[in-house]
Amino acid sequence: MTADKDYLALARTSATHVGELLGLPPARVADLRLAVNEACACFLDTAARRGPSTWGRRGGDRGRGRFAEGAAEAMEVSYDRYPAELQVTVRSAIGESWPVVNALGWEVLRAVVGEVRFNVQDGLGVLTLIQPLADWEV
Repeated sequence: MTADKDYLALARTSATHVGELLGLPPARVADLRLAVNEACACFLDTAARRGPSTWGRRGGDRGRGRFAEGAAEAMEVSYDRYPAELQVTVRSAIGESWPVVNALGWEVLRAVVGEVRFNVQDGLGVLTLIQPLADWEV
């Protein structure tokens, strides 16, 4: 999806759907939705906008952190369920100040998920939320 605040609703909707597919109670679905929203917002605070993105499209250079000249950053949100945990990974281009770990959004992330990891791979910021599923059961 395009790394733009107007697309946060799509990220929140996908989080809600994943939570419901996992059979999480409504309060935990809301926590997942909030965590995904804040994770995506962390990238929006630092990304520079340059127009429509070609990352991840046919002919683009997906996964290598390269965007066509004049392109806006794309944001990738993926969900991986393992037997004991759910991992949500958000990946997008970053600014020099990323991550801003003392921001309110990071405090929210730390409050609603078990572990927050971040790193930079191939010029892209990668933020991974790791939540033990046993902690989110009824």
